[in-house]
Amino acid sequence: LSLHDALPILLKTPYKWRAVTSYFRDEIPPRHMISNVHVVPFIGDRVVVLHAKESGWGPSGGTLLENEDVSVAVARELREEIGAEATRFELFGQWDSVTNAETAYRPWLPHPNFAIALGWADVVISGSSDDDGGVEMESILEVCILPVDAAVRRLSENGKPHLAAVYLTADHVRRKSREKS
Repeated sequence: LSLHDALPILLKTPYKWRAVTSYFRDEIPPRHMISNVHVVPFIGDRVVVLHAKESGWGPSGGTLLENEDVSVAVARELREEIGAEATRFELFGQWDSVTNAETAYRPWLPHPNFAIALGWADVVISGSSDDDGGVEMESILEVCILPVDAAVRRLSENGKPHLAAVYLTADHVRRKSREKS
């Protein structure tokens, strides 16, 4: 089984991260269930992969602020983490999640069941990262712009096969969306 064949199958297995267990769903979650949003940023046919001190390799994204709209959170996270602006953004799924933590990560977030919205964004790098390593932001160590296959390999080789599968899914969904436009 090749890496490309194995990754979509992997999305049917639980993704465990710290106190959270998540299951991929190819449906957009209702806003009241969303705690976080993660997007795969595209620059042309290449993708951006971040290396954060706190969470390793992965996509751009993070926790929604109190009463924050998902599109506003996406714009904020892209600006903070990679100095980018989205020219187009679409959600395509979610990590349907549950935590065994006693309290919510932030008081306004759903708990213990919540969703991490997943999407893709066409982006333009417009400046530098606003990352200062503060309480609400991760410390970004590296930002790489890679062909999709190279990003998938990087994520897989660094113990993030579920995220590699999300990158492949984002590429597939984005291609289909662009064919319709």
